[in-house]
This record gives sequence, structure tokens and C-alpha cells, in this order.
Amino acid sequence: MDESLPYLIAIDGGGTRCRFAMAGPTGRHDLVLGSANVYSDRAAAISTLNAGLRALAERAAMPEAALTGIPIYAGLAGVTDADTGAEIARHLPSRIVQVEDDRRSAVVGALGPVDGCLIGIGTGSFLARQSNGEIRLIGGYGALIGDDASGYWLGQQLLRRVLLAADGIAPDSALTRSVRRRFDEDPMQIVRFAGQARPAEIADFAPEIIAAAQKGDVVAVALMREGADYVAAGLQALGRDDAEPVCAVGGVASHYIPYLSAEVQSVMIEPAGTALDGALQLAAQLAERARLGAA
Repeated sequence: MDESLPYLIAIDGGGTRCRFAMAGPTGRHDLVLGSANVYSDRAAAISTLNAGLRALAERAAMPEAALTGIPIYAGLAGVTDADTGAEIARHLPSRIVQVEDDRRSAVVGALGPVDGCLIGIGTGSFLARQSNGEIRLIGGYGALIGDDASGYWLGQQLLRRVLLAADGIAPDSALTRSVRRRFDEDPMQIVRFAGQARPAEIADFAPEIIAAAQKGDVVAVALMREGADYVAAGLQALGRDDAEPVCAVGGVASHYIPYLSAEVQSVMIEPAGTALDGALQLAAQLAERARLGAA
């Protein structure tokens, strides 16, 4: 292909789905595939990434070989360090690739140039503050020892509460009884499920918890309040100023807003764009660095 044409590829890979975009002279092509969490299943994530890139090339009516010259920025769940990012990059067809975790692209997409804080909560979770062009990130440590308040965390905590209620240690509720019936009133079925399920499968309980909390279910409300307490503590740890706006992104984040302080609720703003939009901006920066390096 003519490398003077400004083609860019962006990838936003989460624990539930992976979004792709190619921007170029003929417009923008978007695509959504399944999970691309490189921590929980690296081989499957790499397969998803390459399948998506091939599909983008097909939609743009270009040969797959043309992908070698297109800058690709990928923000992926589960990229824990630079070495992991570099390894994933080696499995992708382009020679101009940057792979990072999925937090920075979410901040860039949601806040644009505006100073403020981001609550990023879906299957996983993280918090961020952008100030004077610098981004500080906290959380996002993965399902095993992190991702507090996330959809995964909510599902995991619900299963714990179900077992504690069955043992008579914690309060029972309509929600916990419903889940227990789903597993035939057998605690060991819950244990086996929790040990074998992918994070996205555990996170599937989150919508049910959110809906139950809205109806006043005592266990669901307690979980939502606990998650909101983590969010509030995180915003404080980031050093957020009272007047700074706060933006919520991800399938779970906005549901914590009613449980946050009135002051935080009063400064909530809508995201300027998506994490995929942010990844395209970062792909453009990558392309510019590559151009300057080749000059």
C-alpha cells in the first residue's frame, strides 16, 4: 500500500468484547469480536486480535499484506507490563505497533484535553486523573487481586454472600436465594463454577445485582455501597479537586453514581468519546512518532 495515506488502526480489548477501528481516506470501519484479555487467555486474545485485523482489511478492500505498514495502537485488558505488550505486538502483522493496557486509551477517549477524573468500571476496573496533560492511573490490577467494584468483583462478592447466607453467617435476600436455587441449593456447585468460570462469566451477575439494588434488595444494596466506597476512596487518593469533573465509562460505572456523594454527582460529565476513539488518537500519535523517526 501507499504508506503516505493516513491509515490508522485502533483496538480496545476488554474482558467481555474487543472493538476494532480502521480510519483512512475511505472513512472508518468498525468491528466488534469477543473477549481479548491477554492475562486470562493470551492465546485466545492473540487469535481474536488477528481475526479482527484480517476482517478490517477485508472491509477496507485491501490485501492482508497491507497491514504491515499501518500503525496499530492496542489498549488491551490484562497487559501487566511492557514485556507483555511487546510480546503481543510481535504476534500482530504491522511493523508499527504499540500495545498497552486498556486504561490510557479510555482516559484519552473520555476526557479529551479536559482535566478531570475517570471512573472506568466494566468487567474490570480502574480510576484515573488527568491534570495538565499528565495521566495518573490507579487500580486495574486484574481479577485475581484487584478490579475492586468491577462487574467481576460484584459477581464474586455475590457468590461469597450466597455461601455465607447458606451457612447462616450473613443475611439472606431474594437475590441470594435466587442464585442458590440456580445452583440446586448445592454450595459445591457454586464453588466449582467460581473456580472454572472466566471473569466475564462471573461479571454476568452484575446486571442482576444492579437491578436488585434498585429494588432495595439488602445484599445487592450493600454490594453497590461497598463498590461506591472504593470509588470514593480512589478519587480521594488521586488528589481530585472538588471542582474537577468526573466521567464514568464502562457497563457498571454509571450505576455507582447514585451511591456517591452529592458533590461528586453534581460534577459528573458525559464522556467525550469511547476508548476506541482514544485508541485512534494514540494511533495517530504513534504514526507521527514513526514518521519523525523515519525522517
